[in-house]
Amino acid sequence: MRIWIIFLCGCLAQWSMAQEIPMFIGTYTHTGSQGIYLYMFDQDNGEAIIYAATASEHPSFLARSADGSMLYAVNETWTDTATLSSFAFDGDALSFMDAMPTGGSSPCHVSVGHRHSIAVVSNYGGGSLSVYRLEENGALGEKIQHIQQKGSGPDKERQKASHVHSAFFSPDEQHVFVQNLGTDKVTVYRVDKKNGRYSLVEESVISTPSGGGPRHLVFDEQGENMYVLLELTAKVAHYEKNDERWELLDTISINDEGFTGADGAAEIKRSSDGRFIYASNRGDANTITLFAVDKSGKLTRKKVYTTGGEGPRNFNISPNGHFLLVANQGTNNITVFERNQETGELKDINKPIEVSSPACIVF
Repeated sequence: MRIWIIFLCGCLAQWSMAQEIPMFIGTYTHTGSQGIYLYMFDQDNGEAIIYAATASEHPSFLARSADGSMLYAVNETWTDTATLSSFAFDGDALSFMDAMPTGGSSPCHVSVGHRHSIAVVSNYGGGSLSVYRLEENGALGEKIQHIQQKGSGPDKERQKASHVHSAFFSPDEQHVFVQNLGTDKVTVYRVDKKNGRYSLVEESVISTPSGGGPRHLVFDEQGENMYVLLELTAKVAHYEKNDERWELLDTISINDEGFTGADGAAEIKRSSDGRFIYASNRGDANTITLFAVDKSGKLTRKKVYTTGGEGPRNFNISPNGHFLLVANQGTNNITVFERNQETGELKDINKPIEVSSPACIVF
């Protein structure tokens, strides 16, 4: 009997520990932040405990390797000496490994391949894209490609020039989709590998609604439906793949009817079961919107929530799907929402996380 009690207690302890997972917060450091913060997030009750801080200048966007052993951060400075940094994670602390210039100012996004050993950085200020080879241990190898995009859009303030805002791998990782806020274009690159060397090869260009400013996107699991978040107009553009062409089916606002304030759509995410999509809006709105996705891929706006702060730049869903956390950059806090996995609805559980200028949340 005593042996069984010990065994049961051990199982319960392991189960309890398994609920706590590492959560990394990227920030802007001009308001007193040290850089990257590591929290332990409890997926059972939504509580977060600060664990460590790692110095890094303006690590505004983060990405983890497939096995979780590496963390990558763009250091978003307004100079051509801006960098991509890599850190090893041993489950307890981050260790700086190396950094390389991005070749453009204000890098604001990084994507890391899970099937390919490359990282892709978007230089917003420079309007360009940089591709890096990753070593076997996850360290930065070399910059193997720098792609300069050109053009402009109708918004005279925000679209005077090229502004590459993000690059996302397709679900099968055969392509990389690059969003250019300045030109209202999504450029599709094929991931090519010859003689062990990677490169991105342009295949096609998708036009997005004029003046919308594509920022981020999400796909459905099959890669047949694509949802592009338009920052300047706070809309989601829904595209469907027809043979090798992407056709625009619909655009839908992330705002409630009657909203007339300034927009600044920031982030879009899909639930792991594919039934819901969420999108955030900054500006005067400071909201996050729930969309239902039907079997055909069509979106229906269900509910708009206030985020409990200002400037909801980024948000993420916990791996178990129970919580959604919103980084309110303007008010130095992260709001923790409990998420109903059946309806997609959100409930603020009143457990805010105080962080200086939070800009990105990664599990």
